[in-house]
Amino acid sequence: MRRVLLVCAVIFAGLAAGTLTWLVTETAASGESTPSAASPQQSTTTSSTTSSTTTTTLPPLVTPPPNPSGIVNPIEARLPAPPPGGIGPGALGPMVGSIQARLAELRFDPGPVDGQYGPAVVYAVQALQKYKGLPVTGVVGPAEIDVLNRFTYPEPLEANAEPNRTEVDIARQTLTLYENGQPRLLTTMSSGSGESYCYNTPKDNPTERICEVAHTPGGRYTYYLHRPGWDVGVLGGLYNPYYFNRGVAVHGYASVPPTPASKGCVRIPMHIAEYFPTLVQKGDPVYVIGGTPFEILSREPLAAPAPAA
Repeated sequence: MRRVLLVCAVIFAGLAAGTLTWLVTETAASGESTPSAASPQQSTTTSSTTSSTTTTTLPPLVTPPPNPSGIVNPIEARLPAPPPGGIGPGALGPMVGSIQARLAELRFDPGPVDGQYGPAVVYAVQALQKYKGLPVTGVVGPAEIDVLNRFTYPEPLEANAEPNRTEVDIARQTLTLYENGQPRLLTTMSSGSGESYCYNTPKDNPTERICEVAHTPGGRYTYYLHRPGWDVGVLGGLYNPYYFNRGVAVHGYASVPPTPASKGCVRIPMHIAEYFPTLVQKGDPVYVIGGTPFEILSREPLAAPAPAA
């Protein structure tokens, strides 16, 4: 069959830049169409491209078995690696929020989960580092992320002790509060500095000057007195103190260094001291492990004030 080709040429005058554009369309009489010049030409050679897809399946998160003491350990997490140099005070963003959420899940108290690396987060990270024997920097690096992801609770220092109790570890400078045998709160703390100091007592109309060494005595005690708010004595102000051994208390303080720094009390961060007294009750036991007995260096009577003229 003789094929008759119909060729139509339509010429459009291009006004832009004085150019002329041609569009030629060729159509076969048989009804078959040939691609226009404006369309890409089909190649007679076909190419087959094989795409490979790699699927990475993460292993399931694992819950470590309970400790020999029966403490239930948390399920593993998958926090991402920190940036080079770690992540620390002043940092902002989702990574900080993830760290805060994990710390809170583990019973540390980093404050509100708001994505801001403030003092409360520093205290919580310091506590984590103390419990796991890491350098106490308050900065989260690869080692801290690994610990956060695979955290297990340490064994209690007092075996077979009361299910509701406080353990103060002088060596690690930590405080662990147990409720029904399980960790309720883990925090950094600062105990007696070991330095000597003197004070006049009693506070009003003092009659005696005492010099002693700032020790936190070891032993088993019980909470016996809570003073809401600031309790100001001869050694200064204690925030929300709960006394357990004469004048020794667990209390809030503006500065809680990672090392011993107090006059003998157990300092905890202020944001924790706000609610700590609600977690314990009068009569609950307090175990101070590794403490040093009181040491009085001297005590002298003060001269009576001269009578008023």
